[in-house]
Order: sequence, then structure tokens, then C-alpha cells
Amino acid sequence: MSLKHAVLGFLSFTPLSGYDLKKAFDNSVQHFWPANQSQIYRTLAELDEQGLVKKDVIEREVQLDKKIYHITKTGRAELHRWLAAPLPEHDDREPFLIQVYFSGLLNDDEVLHLFNQKLKETEERLAVYESVYQMIQNTPQSIDDKRAIFFSILTLEAGYINNQSIAEWLKSAITRIKNKKYKINIGEA
Repeated sequence: MSLKHAVLGFLSFTPLSGYDLKKAFDNSVQHFWPANQSQIYRTLAELDEQGLVKKDVIEREVQLDKKIYHITKTGRAELHRWLAAPLPEHDDREPFLIQVYFSGLLNDDEVLHLFNQKLKETEERLAVYESVYQMIQNTPQSIDDKRAIFFSILTLEAGYINNQSIAEWLKSAITRIKNKKYKINIGEA
């Protein structure tokens, strides 16, 4: 996914400033697509140059001028084209699994340290997903379209399920390492 399309997606809901776009990212998709302020501003400049957004400048005397970005008809067409097209395969590299693969070179205490650290990180991520979900449940929705809300929360569900699965795998591996039961559980119910 490109940041370009995420920005177009947010602007398809409502015109926003770069600052407001950053808040939109942080309050909705940061669990799978974080973006920093400089990336957002750079992307807005590129989109403006390409004619996919237009900006209105609100002059202010005390503060810097405020730029509000609107998606153009061409920008909506590009967003629709991208949304409707299958994405190419992406790189599935996972550095932790390379560590696991070669962990036979470590002693069990060293391996347990790695696995426990990864489990802690995964459980912290799960807690963030749960808090984001609770926040969504407790916030009046600004979008009246329940279908759009469903799809946005579906991303949170995917992250939660994936991390929950990883946490269970880590717990199982930790137990097997501690008990020195070096047995694989593929295909077992």
C-alpha cells in the first residue's frame, strides 16, 4: 500500500489539513499503517503536483497559513482504481523467524529470553488493539455509513486475530522449550 492512496482515502471522507491527516492516521490506521508528519506533507505536495488533490490556503495573521486539501475528481478516480485492483505480492520477510530458525545455536535460556520478549511485545500490541476498539465503541461515529465503519474496523480485527495467533504460538513454544519437549504441533487439533 502506498501512503498516497491512504491520504486519498482520508480526503475522500472530508477535506483535511496535513495536521488533521496525521491525527486521522493516529486515530484509525496506525496499528497497521503508521505515517509521520513529514511523510504526510511530502505526499500531499506530490498529490497536489499530480492534480489528485487541490489545496485551499487560509491566510492567518498570527499563525502560519493553513492549507486544507480536497480530493479532486482525478484523485477519486485514482483511489477507486487502486481500491478495485488486486495488490501485487509483498515481501513477507520476518526477522524474528530468522532468529527462531537459527536459535538451535543458542542455549534454552537465551531462546526463552527472545521468545518472552516477543510475547511481551505481542501482548502489548493486543492491548493497544483492544483499547482502540473500546475507543471506537465509545465514540459517536462521524460517518453515518455503517458499511464503511464495518470495513475500517475489520482491519483492527485482522490485526487482533493475527497477533492473538502469534501470542498462542509463542506461549506454546515457550512451554515446549521449558519442558524440553522439542515436538512440532502442525496439524494437531
